Amino acid sequence: MPLTRRSFLGLLGLVPAATALRVPAAKADAVPTGTVPRRQFGRHQEMLSCIGFGGHTLALAPTVQEATNIAHYAIDQGVNFFDNAWEYHNGRAEEWMGQALSGGWRRKAFIMTKACIHHAKKYDTPFTGTDKEKALQMLQAQLKRLRTDYIDLWMIHEIQDADVDFHLGKNGTLEAMEEAKQKGMVRYVGFTGHTSPKAHVRMIESGFPWDASLLPVSVLGNTLHASEFDKTVLPLMQEKGIAAIGMKGFGGSKRANLHGMITVQQVVDYALSYPAVTTQCIGIDSMTFAQQAVAAALSAKPMSVEERNKFLALIQARGGAEYAAFLKEGYNDGACCIA
Repeated sequence: MPLTRRSFLGLLGLVPAATALRVPAAKADAVPTGTVPRRQFGRHQEMLSCIGFGGHTLALAPTVQEATNIAHYAIDQGVNFFDNAWEYHNGRAEEWMGQALSGGWRRKAFIMTKACIHHAKKYDTPFTGTDKEKALQMLQAQLKRLRTDYIDLWMIHEIQDADVDFHLGKNGTLEAMEEAKQKGMVRYVGFTGHTSPKAHVRMIESGFPWDASLLPVSVLGNTLHASEFDKTVLPLMQEKGIAAIGMKGFGGSKRANLHGMITVQQVVDYALSYPAVTTQCIGIDSMTFAQQAVAAALSAKPMSVEERNKFLALIQARGGAEYAAFLKEGYNDGACCIA
């Protein structure tokens, strides 16, 4: 779910902006500029910005021009990772991103989008045939929306325990990914998941050489025993050279302002404390939020293991799990975003 204006300002309103973002008070009102640090993309040599912008929230900007301005500002500061999915806003998210990154901007961006085969079953779509055939048809639509002839990273969206077998089986989504990669329609492939470390492990141990996975990297979620992505999945991904793209830094909730529990700087520093994490994806729907995220990335100082554990214990003691919306019963990220 997106981080809304109210919730974001609620986070920062309880901590002086200059302190939260580690910039001198005299410069607090200045537009943050610089080169956002980059990290290696798993076992590959490609380097990605340590923060990325979510396409769902980008499409919540007031206008497509504002979304374009946000994307161009981010790229000028070294942000090159942009997330999206076929179903976000019934396609508007990909269309707006395609417009924002058209022309020379496309070559400066690393675009990730997702095949939403299980979600497509809920909609009246023109896609027909097997899951493999539907995924390839979906990809063609995504290429058109995004105004590009290739996707940098194509992901299976929101893996659940029951999904693994049919995605990996005959005529499943994985076969579509292999074909698309062979034809140069996509460069890298992976999968996403929100609630099941077990499903992640099964996908990773399937034997397929995944390039990346999007998963919760959130101090709020990790206060719950049910979410052990940090203890089981991230070490396995690091061992296999699979790039981790983090999400849910603010808990995935657009309802809670978190009562000042966590700042954008802490979200970034916490996520980057895990060596497997290449990029932490943040929901952005305004230039103000974009500037806050860039400032945090420019001031990034990954926590040590000791600092991370102390921070986790502090947030747990304060009841941080209450704000891990993505782990609540009934939560469905298919109509939501990365936040």
